[in-house]
Amino acid sequence: MFCSDNGPASNAGVDPVFFNSAGPFRGNGGWGKGYLREGGIRAPFIVQWPGKVKAGSSSALVSATIDMMPTFCELLQVNAPPNIHGVSMLPEILGNTQRQKQHDYLYFEYPEYGGQQALRMGNWKAVRMNLMKGNIITELYDLSTDLQEQKI
Repeated sequence: MFCSDNGPASNAGVDPVFFNSAGPFRGNGGWGKGYLREGGIRAPFIVQWPGKVKAGSSSALVSATIDMMPTFCELLQVNAPPNIHGVSMLPEILGNTQRQKQHDYLYFEYPEYGGQQALRMGNWKAVRMNLMKGNIITELYDLSTDLQEQKI
């Protein structure tokens, strides 16, 4: 399994613009590491498991790194710690989509770039930027039609 923690970084000589690192999620409102826009938080999760995971398969499951621990716990057949917010992705990974639990919502909060909050529910995403400057304006996006979060 391979998972990235956040979107593309621009430090250490990396050129995310040249490599089109955020791809279709790169909008105008901040799209790299440390931003809560889709270009900053959508990251690859890749699984190779011969005989268990069909090569070339993909998933649209909305998940986050908080789902890694319960996934590994289920894989190892041990109980996940109580009161964690993640859900096991193992059913989805193994193609048992009917058994897959979904998040009611995912909440993100970062202090970077003036303070940010984001809430994802289904295809909808609410974003607040510049919280440390007193901003309370909430932007709402339909990610099914606006992956770059351009149409408020």
